Order: sequence, then structure tokens, then C-alpha cells
Amino acid sequence: MGILFIILAFFAYTLEKEHLITTEIQTMNSYLTQLEEELKNHHLHYSKEIVIDTKGYQLGLYDIDRHPILTQLHASFLWNTSLSHEGDKVYASHTLSTYFLGVATIIVSKKIDTTPIVIRLATLLIPLFLLMAIVGWILSRIAFKPALTAFETIDTFIKHATHDLNTPIAAILSNARILEEKISEVSLHRFVQRISIGAKTLTGLYEDLVYLNFQCDSPTPRTEEISPLIHEQLGLLDTLIAYKELSVTTALSQTKLTIVADDFRRLLNNLITNAIKYNTPKGSIFITLEKNFLSIKDSGIGLSDREKEKIYERYWRGESFETGLGIGMEIIVRVCKSYTLTLEINSTKNHGSEFTIRWPQSLIVPF
Repeated sequence: MGILFIILAFFAYTLEKEHLITTEIQTMNSYLTQLEEELKNHHLHYSKEIVIDTKGYQLGLYDIDRHPILTQLHASFLWNTSLSHEGDKVYASHTLSTYFLGVATIIVSKKIDTTPIVIRLATLLIPLFLLMAIVGWILSRIAFKPALTAFETIDTFIKHATHDLNTPIAAILSNARILEEKISEVSLHRFVQRISIGAKTLTGLYEDLVYLNFQCDSPTPRTEEISPLIHEQLGLLDTLIAYKELSVTTALSQTKLTIVADDFRRLLNNLITNAIKYNTPKGSIFITLEKNFLSIKDSGIGLSDREKEKIYERYWRGESFETGLGIGMEIIVRVCKSYTLTLEINSTKNHGSEFTIRWPQSLIVPF
């Protein structure tokens, strides 16, 4: 709307200016005719003293060879036309049919003052623009009110549901561990294992939803060693790893970073979880930690070029049968932005994926 008003104001200003120039030229032509009569009278009466009222114009009197007899003009003008417009100045010229007092051509000039036009347009268009903006805002509020109400309802539901998930998830995990210790029959262990997998998956979803929906004060970054955090996440996900019979190989160098440990746990959890979920049964995961980067490589289903473009979309998942809300990549990207980390994805369809996280030198703590 603002651009439309600018265009409208420009055209209105142009039309008003052209009208002002046309009116001024008509006035100048009348003045030139009057001035010719005055010169004629002075010439016929042999006036010794000639007084010319310039009426606010700059005046130039020229002989037949276009040499100035008397002039106040300091700008060029077009001799081959009767009218000329140069910048904010308007020129009008008049050639005398009979030369009086040696004058063959009269030229007058005046600077066009467009300030009144600007003031008039501003007085008209600014209130109109404000009125349109207010009306547009009111109409948009009315039009989008149902959508905003629905969004607020969903947002409130997610926050409440997220808060209420914590207690039952903890109870499921606790009871699953007790069952695993008490049950001696091997065939039943697989069912308990599935309960643990489901509960741990819910735990991950719960933590991700809390991170995305609740703006908590972030703790002060501290020096943390990364290797123990990786082993910790592998321990938490060992049930999922065992369920798919995956082999995990680690090559972890001693690395310390200035971070908030929970943020990096969340990053590691989502990266490793994706490597597990989208891996093939009895596949492999390679985790490499060096001073400047972390690499998590799997032998899973990989990503096509189209899927690489969609991977950053919220709620998108590589395979519809996999569990999860599709917010893992959003978590990863948010943590990366918080610490100026670089995320690199190297993936080929049906040939696995490698996710590499690189961090700036400023985060590295020397041993």
C-alpha cells in the first residue's frame, strides 16, 4: 500500500507541476506581448528614460544578432524554440515583428516554486494514507481473528500438553526398568524393550517441545568436554541401537568447548536419533570428534536432492512410518545458530548420510 501511495503521489505531483508550468507560460506570453507594446511606445515617443517592470521575471533583451542589449539571464536557452524548460526554470521568448530600440528578441525566465504543490499533496495524501492504514489494520484483524484464535488455542494446548507429559513418561521409564530387572523370561524382554523405546522417544519429543515452546533463561556457557556428552547420549539411546542391531564406531579426540551442556546434549540427541531412525537394520554409525568438528555418519536410507531441500521444513520427515514430529532439524538448526555452528549435510539416496558440525575457534578451549 505504501508503494501505491508513493506512485500516486509521484503522478499527482507531476501533473500539478505540468499544470503550474503551463499556467506560468501563459502568463509569461501575456507579459511578453505587453512588454513589446511598451518598447514600441518608448520607441515612437523617443523616450530618454526607459523603465521596465520585470514583474519578478529575469529579463533578457537581444538584438538581431542575438547579442545581449540588456540581460539578467545566466542560463542557456533554446533559440530555435519559443519555449524552454530547464530544471526548475521556465523560459519564454518572443521575436518582435518590428525591431524597437534595437530589440529583436525578448526572453524572460522564472523559477518554478513547487513547495505549495508538495504541501498540498502532503496535506491531502498523508491523512488519506493513515486512514487507509487504520482501516486496513482493522479489516486484517477482523479477517485473521479466527486464525489467530485457533493458533493461540493450539499453542496453549501444546504448552499444556508438553507440561503434562513429563510425569507419565517418567513413570513409564521407571516401571519399564523395574520390569526388565524382574522378568526372567527372555521372550518377554523384547516387549519391555519396546516399552522403553517408546518412552525414550517420548522423552526426546518432550524435551524438544519444551525447547521450542518455552523461552527459558539460558544458563551461562561453561567449559564442557564433548566426548562424555556423546557417550552419555549413546547410553540413553542404547535400547534403540540394540533394537535395530546397529554397530556404533567412535573416534573421539579430546575436545573442550565453551557451551551450555544441555544445548549440546539436545544437538547430539537429535543427530544420533536421526542416524538411528533412518538407518537400515544391522547398519552402522560412525561418530568422529576432532578439535574443530563433529561428524555423524550412517549407512541408512540417505536423502535425495529434493529431500535435502525439504529437510529444514518443520514437521517434515524422511519416511512417514518413522516416529517423531519432524522437528529434529529445527532443533539442530536453532542450536547451530545460537553458537554460530556450521552444519554440513553430505547424503546420497540409499547410500547413507553424514552430518558434520563445525564450530568457530572462539568456542574451543585449549587443554
